Amino acid sequence: MYAINIRKAFLSLAFVFVTATLLAQDLSDAKIKKNIEPIDNSLQRIMQLEPKKYEYNVSDFKHLKLQAGSQYGFIAEELQSIFPDLVKEKSVNYMFGKNIYRNATIKTIDEAGLIPVLVASVKEQQAEIEKLKMEVLQLKKQTASVQ
Repeated sequence: MYAINIRKAFLSLAFVFVTATLLAQDLSDAKIKKNIEPIDNSLQRIMQLEPKKYEYNVSDFKHLKLQAGSQYGFIAEELQSIFPDLVKEKSVNYMFGKNIYRNATIKTIDEAGLIPVLVASVKEQQAEIEKLKMEVLQLKKQTASVQ
């Protein structure tokens, strides 16, 4: 009797495995994305950013549950003028009084979204450094041949 139940359980598991395998799909990252394009002028745009050190006004905005202490980042409105896609609006619902709720809208920054832009700007800088190295090398050769 136990052997029959074990066999039924095994067959059920095998069926589930085969079904899951048939339904599983490996999708590449590039396949699930569209409108893929390089990030242009990244260095120029990064140079416009003004990183800040700040503290949230925790005492006046307790209902927003902001993190206390020193923070490093950007002012959303400033960043929005340079990278509008990285600034989103978030709705926060909070209790204003007894059984009274209010809604506040705050801007948030997708800081992880800055990483590809930073990488692109480093690559731009490196290309410029390599170009300058070649120019210095050529100038050294020219001055050596003149002497």
